[in-house]
Amino acid sequence: MLLVVPPLFATSRESAFLAQKLLGPHVWSRVVRIESEPGEHRRYPAEFHGLVIAFADILWFYTEYDGTQNLSFHRGQLEADKANLGELLRAVDPAMIRFSVETEPPPAWDLPAMLPNACFVACVKHWEMLLQSGYPPKKARLIACFPPNADQTGHMILEYRRGLSRVVFDPDRPDQRITIPFWVSRNPLITASRALKERWPAPPTRVTTIDFEKALGPSAKNLVATGSMAERPRF
Repeated sequence: MLLVVPPLFATSRESAFLAQKLLGPHVWSRVVRIESEPGEHRRYPAEFHGLVIAFADILWFYTEYDGTQNLSFHRGQLEADKANLGELLRAVDPAMIRFSVETEPPPAWDLPAMLPNACFVACVKHWEMLLQSGYPPKKARLIACFPPNADQTGHMILEYRRGLSRVVFDPDRPDQRITIPFWVSRNPLITASRALKERWPAPPTRVTTIDFEKALGPSAKNLVATGSMAERPRF
């Protein structure tokens, strides 16, 4: 019997397709191949792959290099943003000169064993799993947490209601149930500080949130986003 062991890490193409596979068919996503102008201080390689994701009425952009950031500046204009993808990518990095969509995934054995910088992807995947359960939460929110002295590099967690308590899913501790009592303030900075206190030496100093008003389906429009999408934080 031939034992096929997946690589621990792979190229950005394999990472983009793995991210798409993890999100599943209920989340709209497209793997894109991007060409970037050469330059001494360029942010990305001359050619690389990323994943464009539609979630919470916002387009997001994942790469293995620096995680996920928002492409959209405003909610509720997904179709316009999809049609304007080239300009949105250039707003992330003006060196991105062209892109194309790739639909043919690599063989399953070429996909990496783990996805780097994947906290956003893991939170969306966990939310989709909750939606498919027999008891989906009625309220949830993503919380992007930013540590002190960090240059726009953060960590994403997912908070949702279970009875009178709030549960936090931390992608870095996926098997641990973090429960916050109902009497603790819903201030997202307090939530993030309590959820991350065992791992972070100093509490986060800033957060942005995207609140879900009730359980969502694939085409739901009832999201309320708070925080500035113009910041383009990465997590």
